[in-house]
Amino acid sequence: MGSYACSIVDILQNHNGHRMYIDFGDYRYGLTMTGEGKPLVCLHGFSESGYTWDGIVVPGYQLIRIDTIGHGDSDIPEDRKAFTIPQMLDDLHTVMTAVAGESYVLMGYSMGARLALLYALDYGEGIEKLILESGSVGIASEVERAQRKLSDDTLAAAIEENGNLWFAEKWSAASIFESQNRLPEGIREKLFRRRAHNSPYALAETLRSSGQGVMPYVGHCLEELQMDGLYISGALDTKYTTIGRELFGPLKSFQHVQIEQAGHNVHLEAPGPFMTAVTEFLYKKG
Repeated sequence: MGSYACSIVDILQNHNGHRMYIDFGDYRYGLTMTGEGKPLVCLHGFSESGYTWDGIVVPGYQLIRIDTIGHGDSDIPEDRKAFTIPQMLDDLHTVMTAVAGESYVLMGYSMGARLALLYALDYGEGIEKLILESGSVGIASEVERAQRKLSDDTLAAAIEENGNLWFAEKWSAASIFESQNRLPEGIREKLFRRRAHNSPYALAETLRSSGQGVMPYVGHCLEELQMDGLYISGALDTKYTTIGRELFGPLKSFQHVQIEQAGHNVHLEAPGPFMTAVTEFLYKKG
């Protein structure tokens, strides 16, 4: 845990959950809590927020939906260190310990799955079970990782130059999200607004400091995970389905579930099958 002081600000219930803030002195993390029961911590994807989990219900669990730094209702610190992976993991440990206690389930989607995986490898003692949705293990090749870093830096500069609306349109048009074109217009509009809500500076710093170009490769460390895990992928997302099948499927402590007719964001595109997969995993015996 960092050396700074931490305090909790509790906000009244609203229609999207019970809102709270965790203060770190110079900046704060925002989060919402929905449901009742055991703690299930949820981490969202890049340019999203905790509200991406609206509509996701897991019987017997309270969803603690954290906005990562620079996203949603969390602050946008001037100190760029706050956007780095080591600092984010340290902050998340403080938040989870303060709100979820010493034992909880951890679930992450896309960027949130990357953070959840790295967190589980560093702070795994508090995690009862780990759920990863469309998550990367990093890029093994140093050359390819450097190329991705260059690509992320180029996109970061373009976001700063063109603004958040430009980014939201460009990100929505990415091939990995093509299957989302089939979603109802209302859901797509909410998704677009969450993406467009972000600060260009925060998006750029997230790409530069915690994007896939700087994420360490941990594909060779998966056997070190001490908890049972579930990896969920959409059948239409062949890249992450391959990761789930080839890297997580063989692990004794993990299972891989492929959701048909869904792409990268399974919980948004197929919420029913997603919730069924999560619930069955959490309540399985043995």
